[in-house]
Amino acid sequence: MSDNKIKLEIYEGDPFEGSCCSPARLSGQSEDELRRMLTERIETVRRLGQRFHETVNIKRDIISNRRGLLTYPVYVRQVLSEKGWNSVPYIFLDGQLVCFGNFHSYDGFVALVSPYLKKFDGHKK
Repeated sequence: MSDNKIKLEIYEGDPFEGSCCSPARLSGQSEDELRRMLTERIETVRRLGQRFHETVNIKRDIISNRRGLLTYPVYVRQVLSEKGWNSVPYIFLDGQLVCFGNFHSYDGFVALVSPYLKKFDGHKK
């Protein structure tokens, strides 16, 4: 990872958490709704990657109680202990929590990241 890029991390809940047979049984969502939501999120992150490829590294990860807590960075574990499992997604910019509880639209992420890029320009060059 390049030192001159902002690190955008998105830690999401596992849509299949606790599922043995079908995600729809646990989430209350139909398979079509779940597929649409996951597709929208993939497309949002893809578009962000295209737009900010020179200035932002994007990482998406799943927060799951199936994984050991020590597999997450310290700052993620800290927020998880403070806010809980039901407050995901957590969105971090350079290790700082900037938003939680809502996976933004593409425009929402652009609005979140853009002001940070202005601050970033003067500090990391």
